[in-house]
Amino acid sequence: NGPVTATQNVRPILIPLAVQRVLTVLRVALLLALAGMVLGARQLGGALFRPATKTAATALALLFLSLDAAHAQMPDKATLEQLRERLLKPSDAYPHAADIPTATLTLRERRITIDAEIHAAIRTAVPLPGRLPTWSPLTVLVDEKPEAALRRDDGFLWVVIEPGVHRVRVEGQLADATEWEWTFQLRPRRVTIDAPGWTVTGVRPDGAPEAQVFFVQQQKSAASQASYERQDLQSLVMIDRALELGLVWQVRTTITRLSSAGKAIALRVPLLPGENVLSSTATVRDGAIDVRLGAQEPEFSWESSLPVGAQLALATRAEDPWVERWTLVASPVWNVTITGLAPFFEGDAPLPITANNTIRAGGGDLIPVWQPWPGEAVQLAISRPEAIAGATVTVSKATHDLALGQRQRSARLDLTMQCSLGEDFLIDLPADAEVTALTQDGKPIPVRKDGSKLVVPLRPGEQSISAAWKVNAPLGFSARADRVQLPVESANVTTVIHLPENRWLLGASGPLRGPAVRFWGVLVCSLLAAFALGRVPLSPLRRFEWMLLVIGLTQAPLPASLAVIAWLFALAWRGREAFQTQSRAAYNATQLLLIALTAAALGTFVTVVAEGLLGSPEMFVEGNGSTFTELRWYEPRAEAALPAPWCFTVSIWWYRLLMLGWALWLAAALIRWLRWGWEHFSRGGCFRKTVKLIVPPPLPVKP
Repeated sequence: NGPVTATQNVRPILIPLAVQRVLTVLRVALLLALAGMVLGARQLGGALFRPATKTAATALALLFLSLDAAHAQMPDKATLEQLRERLLKPSDAYPHAADIPTATLTLRERRITIDAEIHAAIRTAVPLPGRLPTWSPLTVLVDEKPEAALRRDDGFLWVVIEPGVHRVRVEGQLADATEWEWTFQLRPRRVTIDAPGWTVTGVRPDGAPEAQVFFVQQQKSAASQASYERQDLQSLVMIDRALELGLVWQVRTTITRLSSAGKAIALRVPLLPGENVLSSTATVRDGAIDVRLGAQEPEFSWESSLPVGAQLALATRAEDPWVERWTLVASPVWNVTITGLAPFFEGDAPLPITANNTIRAGGGDLIPVWQPWPGEAVQLAISRPEAIAGATVTVSKATHDLALGQRQRSARLDLTMQCSLGEDFLIDLPADAEVTALTQDGKPIPVRKDGSKLVVPLRPGEQSISAAWKVNAPLGFSARADRVQLPVESANVTTVIHLPENRWLLGASGPLRGPAVRFWGVLVCSLLAAFALGRVPLSPLRRFEWMLLVIGLTQAPLPASLAVIAWLFALAWRGREAFQTQSRAAYNATQLLLIALTAAALGTFVTVVAEGLLGSPEMFVEGNGSTFTELRWYEPRAEAALPAPWCFTVSIWWYRLLMLGWALWLAAALIRWLRWGWEHFSRGGCFRKTVKLIVPPPLPVKP
């Protein structure tokens, strides 16, 4: 019936299955007894309650009570197959059945020694660090024992390990190369490297290795060696820096391999002044980033942010072994003055966009691009144009949705807006509101409040904001929408109040385009009509009876209510002496019509009583698509404070109680009406077979 709080309790009351079966047998017996009493069938009642029948009924009840024995069945083929799959399922230790916490590598005169500690949960094969055939293993010891099961697969050397903690020592020979790439199938958590004469990159300060660890020999060859005999050919890469100056300054750097694949590359690339690397995969040390490209990796990239300032310098060094390319995209909020190396311009350059504040040049716009030589530089002077005073936010649509509960209410505010500048948008909510969700363009964002104000960061352009909150407040006689205030005016404001199904709506008020409860006007018109019916000479009911009758008939459709009124007047006319003078065909047709009206009237009474005691009241709610449980208001334009319509409700049990009293009165009155109606209906005979004039004695006009 609406939102609930954490303090509300649910207490189920359960009865045993045997008690339920006894109640079922008792209900059937009582229904049969009631049918016998209503129909007045004494012989039928006597047959039902004979001793033999009682014995059969008792045996049938005992049979129902005993139907709770369970029978075990043989599992079907599908169940057996499922059980078989569970038995044959591999251990849940995979794929993490083994781990290498630490590994130590010692490199002396191209001789490699690897000492690794391996933990295994089950008996499994573990790949040792280092891809073959860049090095050749000579000996493998497991716990200082040479009895080890080995296998070469996937370019690595695999060793079989029993469950537990083991020490594995591997000795091997490194190939004759000036560069070596140490890779892993199962990466150790921490490595220690002792390699004098080699430059090692790819190990973080805490000892955690990256995907590859690069070894570069510090002295590759003698100066007198002929160039065609040297094997350390330099790899060529391009560094592409794409700068994007928006509300947030950022740069995306991409390093692309220009030489052929098959050789690993290790570089230390200096960062721009003030550059803050955001990518988690990058390793930054001493103002430079370590870049490693595997033998088959074509490129490496990272994203960074730049501090907003008045100057930005781009430069290359004469000793850099790479080529660079710079691209600049500036938002219209920035003016950029270029000094130094002159750029050339490209249209619609393919720059990556990875943030909401990134602004790409549109079709036909020219983007400055630099391809500097070693030692060249560019100076960028950046300033911001002065803003023109005026509104920066326009709320084009607002929907305030409120769901009422017995102890708690939940609300949701959906805004569609246009923003020309990025700023904080303050939404003033009720002081005791607890914000449960906040989304921007369908994506959740952190909730930040300043007192009773909800702070929503806006970005330039069209966007949608959705905020949800809840308030612990009891549902009383009067309920009003939460007070919500925006910093600007809004248009196309819709307010929706959802009522629980256990409340009786009595009235509502708000903007002109909204719901109207027309029941009270219908009730007044019905009472006036009942007063007029009581003054008709042929009226079979008194005035107060007509008034009580029409009060209940307001819950029935108008044709059904008119059929009940026509039924009463038709029975009154049927009892007059003038009716006996009709022809046989008219007489019989009128009798059939009275039977049909009686059935319609009784059906209407049953429907009204059932809906009154079990259904929802018909309050004739109309306007703006509103219903009994959903009230909708619309305001084309609103001030900073959103409309706060209200409604009057009481518990549905008040309606049930009133309808119960009306149903009891109707039951008593209907017995009199039916007896009176049968006297009028049967006067002179129910149907005529021959033309005969019968003058019966006079009957009472009113029941």
